[in-house]
Amino acid sequence: MDTYRTEEEQIDAIKKWWQTNGSNILIGIGLAILIVVGWQFWQDQKRVTGEAASVMYGELLEAAELVAQPNLDAEKITANVATLTHLGGELKAQHETSEYAIFAALMLAKQHVNVGDADKAETELRWAIDHNASEGVKLVAQLRLARVLMMKGQLDDALVLINSVNTGAQSAAFDEVKGDIFVSLGQLDEARAAYSKALNANDNNGGAKPIVKMKYDNLAVVK
Repeated sequence: MDTYRTEEEQIDAIKKWWQTNGSNILIGIGLAILIVVGWQFWQDQKRVTGEAASVMYGELLEAAELVAQPNLDAEKITANVATLTHLGGELKAQHETSEYAIFAALMLAKQHVNVGDADKAETELRWAIDHNASEGVKLVAQLRLARVLMMKGQLDDALVLINSVNTGAQSAAFDEVKGDIFVSLGQLDEARAAYSKALNANDNNGGAKPIVKMKYDNLAVVK
């Protein structure tokens, strides 16, 4: 009887404990299940979204190839550019946080430069810079933006931009652009110094670029 009473007491204790704590346990289990399911759903959506952005970017590349084809009539060129612009805009709108969207902005900026529309090129490049591009891609966008500002005659702004960038391994390219800016400003001593830095940086990275050497030599002749 003692054993039976003890078992009954244990069962009653368990029942009372469950009445007090059971709902909390069920809630905890439910939350855990929701977290696991939610994580899996997010991962699936991320994969699907990434694949969709990749497909759209492939279509954008095809459109860019069509735009670059030689000997097209004006109507065909206009249609191809419209397709490129549409796809680039859709990729940026639908997959704003993806690296594909950043590449789309860079591609659109290049197209705008090709047709001489510096304002639209600047807009695309600033969009790329402001949308969490990777460090290397951001440097490319900043370098191109400096050149676009030069196109617009905003030489001081271009120089401020160049001086504000931590160029890292891209220092030679930025020094070359800085030299170009100084040439446009008529500051030839500063231009020579910038080209010299670019040449030294290129030497350290495996060889000087002939175009930079030519720019430096031309200034030496002027001197």
